Amino acid sequence: MAETTTRRRRKVAPVEKADVPEKTGTPIVGRVAVAQVDDLLGHVMWELGRAYYAYVGLAERILVDTGLDHLIRPGMGHILFALYEEDNRTIKEIAARSQLAGSTLTGLLSRMEKVKLVERSRDEIDGRLVRVRLTPLARKLEPKCRAMVGQMSDVFRQGLGDKHLPQAKIILQRLTQSLRKEEQRLAKSQLNSNV
Repeated sequence: MAETTTRRRRKVAPVEKADVPEKTGTPIVGRVAVAQVDDLLGHVMWELGRAYYAYVGLAERILVDTGLDHLIRPGMGHILFALYEEDNRTIKEIAARSQLAGSTLTGLLSRMEKVKLVERSRDEIDGRLVRVRLTPLARKLEPKCRAMVGQMSDVFRQGLGDKHLPQAKIILQRLTQSLRKEEQRLAKSQLNSNV
């Protein structure tokens, strides 16, 4: 049996000798090895989507259990904890700390303002900047929010174990960077095509 590799030099399933054309001696990579890599990537994407929806579902259940579901929605935690860390931040600072896209951040802040978790106001020195402050209600909810994060952390530890958490973090960071980079490229391309 001959073995093939993908462009990235990863070993893939062996190719039977019958799959190697007589004249060229080149394995039929397009139908055998690459198909298996694509299948693996397909499964990774599928599992990532399933993990996201399982995460959101669990977060929603915990919010119901803690009585926070009428105020907090999944995704708001990034903003709350950025402000628990340092209140009265600019939207730009929150975006940098939370790594949320501008449109996502704006929508979440609007919902949070509507339920009186945050207040937005113009910066006193530079009126172009908008600052976000926690309300007394949001401050009162901090212990419950921290307990919820602890509960979610326990679930992650059960699923991954402490040994695999650093590796999972690195993999997810790389994937997130790759997805964001492509999303920004597409957004720029779409913006240019609309001009």
